[in-house]
Amino acid sequence: MSELSQIVCCPRCQGDMTARGKDICCSCGYSLRYKDGFFSIGNGADTDYARFYTKDYFNSSLYDYSSYRLARILGLVQPGKNKRVLDLGCGPGEIAARCAKQGAEVFGVDVSKDALQLSAERCKKEDVTVQLFEFDGERLPFKDATFDSIILSDVVEHVNDKTLSTLVKDCARLLSPDGWLVIHTSPTQNILALTQLMKMATFGLVDHHAQLVNPDYEYLHVRYHSPGSLRKILERFNLQPVIWGEFKYLSGTAISRWAETLRLRNFLADQLWCIAFADPKTAKTIRQDRPYLDMINASSTIDLGIYDGLCINDGFYEPELNSYRWTGQTASLFIEVPQGYSQIKIKLNAMNPDIASRPVKVGLYLAGRHVMELHLQDQAVTEVSGKIEERLKPGLTELKLVVDRTFVPRDQGMNEDARELGIAVYRIEIS
Repeated sequence: MSELSQIVCCPRCQGDMTARGKDICCSCGYSLRYKDGFFSIGNGADTDYARFYTKDYFNSSLYDYSSYRLARILGLVQPGKNKRVLDLGCGPGEIAARCAKQGAEVFGVDVSKDALQLSAERCKKEDVTVQLFEFDGERLPFKDATFDSIILSDVVEHVNDKTLSTLVKDCARLLSPDGWLVIHTSPTQNILALTQLMKMATFGLVDHHAQLVNPDYEYLHVRYHSPGSLRKILERFNLQPVIWGEFKYLSGTAISRWAETLRLRNFLADQLWCIAFADPKTAKTIRQDRPYLDMINASSTIDLGIYDGLCINDGFYEPELNSYRWTGQTASLFIEVPQGYSQIKIKLNAMNPDIASRPVKVGLYLAGRHVMELHLQDQAVTEVSGKIEERLKPGLTELKLVVDRTFVPRDQGMNEDARELGIAVYRIEIS
């Protein structure tokens, strides 16, 4: 752990700060008081953010931090030893604590004292160290080029453009030359506009708004963003953004299928992801269609019950019972093809009611090449292996599954599940 005096500076005069007991003080008179597990700025930030984001909010169902976002953020941030990470708007500390568990030196900042107290309690309970700081919304108390990664997760929709400009300007100052900023925001400006038009055009018969925003806390959302609005503010401060959209809340709906067909996913997705680099050379090496692929080291064995959001692509539903995932008619993921590979192994099953009289056909494709075809004749979970005849380049490769047909459990009287399901996939391995 670095000495705080090497990292912290006075947000008022930018001078050095020194330790006085547990507190940190500057010669100009500014001080950060250490109490309840975090560094406080005295009476606290007198902002609406500090008043609205209370322990009651963070402990309620209104605050929901899914494993999906957590997994994706950790993959993009790449916390580890010799990495220094700033979680800006850390809330009750889920991300910060996980980054610390992976060996990073972590700093968390929030305007809410309640959030910082919850973060401190979490870190103590999980036996990890995170340096926590209260923020007044003006200037962050850290020296230039201090952090390898900065996280703005589900923050930008809660602040106005002026405040966001202040935050992004500070992030640009704080990033190391080869560092990057990770942003997640949801819902998006474009999908909200589209769903509102659909509601009006159908006289309220088609209304997806409640799937995108919980009405109990919609008032906390100040500014929704599009890829263009995010890009504009990031480029203003010389950050090089790679932005992409994904469907989460409206996944499987006609809107998401239409957007995929017309190649409008990034424009109409219900959530946006962004990696913004301090170095323009790094940004140019990142592929624009699936930028997160360049940020990860994929495995040659994937357990589908564990959410590895960085390997899963389109066509898979969320994990079921922490053991498998349903597909639609097509689904793909990214898997590492190792040196010296010879076979592919997959554990799966199908639940089609007519499977005994009409086997389910499943095609497997690696890098667009057909490598195996299966015929499932009953509903039992089975593990199948086959030799890979195609010569493929070792490395990160797309694996695509194509099922000859889907079924809807609700239509078959099985349960109330209205999804179009293909097969359940448990595990895939290339060896």
